[in-house]
Amino acid sequence: MSDNLSYGQIFQEETWGSTFYEVTSVSDTENIFVCHAKISDLEKIALELTTLVNDNSWVIKLDDRARRAYETTAQKTADALVKVFKTTLSSDNKVASEFGELMVSMGSSKALEVVFGHRSLPIAELWKPKLAQNEGFDFHTVCTEDIINFGEAKFSSTSSPYSGISGDSSGAGGQADGFIGGNKHLMNGPHLGSLAEEDPATNLDNDLFGVVLAFSINAANPLMVLKNALEHSKTYENLKKAKNIYIVGVSHES
Repeated sequence: MSDNLSYGQIFQEETWGSTFYEVTSVSDTENIFVCHAKISDLEKIALELTTLVNDNSWVIKLDDRARRAYETTAQKTADALVKVFKTTLSSDNKVASEFGELMVSMGSSKALEVVFGHRSLPIAELWKPKLAQNEGFDFHTVCTEDIINFGEAKFSSTSSPYSGISGDSSGAGGQADGFIGGNKHLMNGPHLGSLAEEDPATNLDNDLFGVVLAFSINAANPLMVLKNALEHSKTYENLKKAKNIYIVGVSHES
């Protein structure tokens, strides 16, 4: 087991109603990086998420063929997502399920941007709406090494779904491991060639990629959950193909 984790650098993002923490260990975690997003204001993050999905600047930057392919899909999906962002709480005063899933996806992408200097790509639903549940990865980033990172996000209002057996949809680790085993990261290659730019896409062609395991945290000791998630991530065979693994825990603390 690794030594206990601790918080390193702290990044306050007032407009997001969030605080992002780098998580460190005195042990060498090799290619596994950890951070924690604490969300204190759901209305603020809902506003930021709404702004993000309505921002079509990424479409405008594409060449004509790609732009024509994405602009209608992106607008229709953005309209649907904005409706989700209007309901942050469920009837029992917990984070609403649909909103929570997007909060974990987009909040984790923002955390990687702030803590580790990643570039966030548009959420996958904007350019590839899911025809069925668990069709593929939820979000993507590009790290400073020009490597595309494939993010799987899991939300629960009662648990911390970081694990699961390979291919199982109950946890971020198992789902991501199953996706990599099924080469679902490669299936998005044509899309990512347009969105991530040439160097990251070429790295993907050469099997250089990263994986993000993102999940909600419901626990009194978030660092213990993150430590367990880190250790558990080492047990997945397909995730060993990734150059880097990022673990992002997202908690709501009002």
